[in-house]
Amino acid sequence: MYHKNKSGSDIIKMCKTFYYYIRYRGVYPGFLLVFNSIIEWIWFASHRKSSVNLMNLNAIEKDLDNKEHSTFYVPTPIIPFFKLVKKLTLSSNSVFVDYGAGKGRAMILASECGFSKIKGLEFSLSLYELAQKNIQNYIEQTGKNNFELLHIDVSTYKVNKEDNFFYFFHPFSTFILDKCLENIYISLKEEPRKAVLVYQSNHTDNTKYITAKNMFKLKEVFTSFGTRFYIYEHIPS
Repeated sequence: MYHKNKSGSDIIKMCKTFYYYIRYRGVYPGFLLVFNSIIEWIWFASHRKSSVNLMNLNAIEKDLDNKEHSTFYVPTPIIPFFKLVKKLTLSSNSVFVDYGAGKGRAMILASECGFSKIKGLEFSLSLYELAQKNIQNYIEQTGKNNFELLHIDVSTYKVNKEDNFFYFFHPFSTFILDKCLENIYISLKEEPRKAVLVYQSNHTDNTKYITAKNMFKLKEVFTSFGTRFYIYEHIPS
């Protein structure tokens, strides 16, 4: 659901976002990311599809298991995501799995890009409920209903044999990442199939964790508007 905030509050949010980007990511990347934030504010406002503000997980639930391995909530930026997917050749049965779905933005964007099915995994009840509202609003507007949103700890998700596009945006610690990867590896061994894994990080290269068991190979590092995606590919032997 797009929140009907006053324009002043939206501007304050964007200013806070600008401060965060400049402080933690540097001036040039910060300006690129803030420019993208302005574009996506306009896009979501005009399409009325989702909210756009940052949210600190620590301000929501204090008793979540594995919360110490989480990061603060950051939404997937629109332009970089669309450019990322445009670079990849999606099959007719591409199933998108978002590890840490937040408020559902990446799921909505994935639906715009033609994935046959979109799944989202979110362990924060507050974010999960917001994602439910955003997705339901999107379904009512577009008639598209290929979503599956789960309130679940991502480390416990049993990867389905249809899952073949794994998306990690500004994710959790490597402690949780290792568990998620192990579940993905098990599924790919049981049901051999081509798969793509996208891992986003502007700070840390976790390639050694993702390629450790030779299930995935780094295909490309793609950067758009200061957002860096690591693209991995699995091709069964």
